[in-house]
Amino acid sequence: MGAHDSVKEKVSAIFKELVGDRATALQGGVPARQANLILGRALATESEVVRADEMAFHLVDWNSDAAFLVAFLLYPERFTPAELSAAVDMFLVHVPAHVLAAARLGGYEARDVFVDDNAT
Repeated sequence: MGAHDSVKEKVSAIFKELVGDRATALQGGVPARQANLILGRALATESEVVRADEMAFHLVDWNSDAAFLVAFLLYPERFTPAELSAAVDMFLVHVPAHVLAAARLGGYEARDVFVDDNAT
């Protein structure tokens, strides 16, 4: 088993310990339809319905990546360096585009605040 699969299994096991069957809501291959629906409805009070649904999708589609971060923060000692590297790769490939899209759909300026625009 490679580090990518290993970290996924480890995160799944951690959440199964913590929340039982609800851990399936954090698996990457399982669409978070219920959460998407509830969040989309909540956001629709301030935004148009289609835009709200799209924002909700972009916020819940990286559920397994969020689960990794929480699992790591709770149990950093359970992860090997190879698993951490693999999980960070998966996170950085998947999450930024979703967060950027959600921010833009929400009308927020999405720029890199960590870069000094005045630097030469």
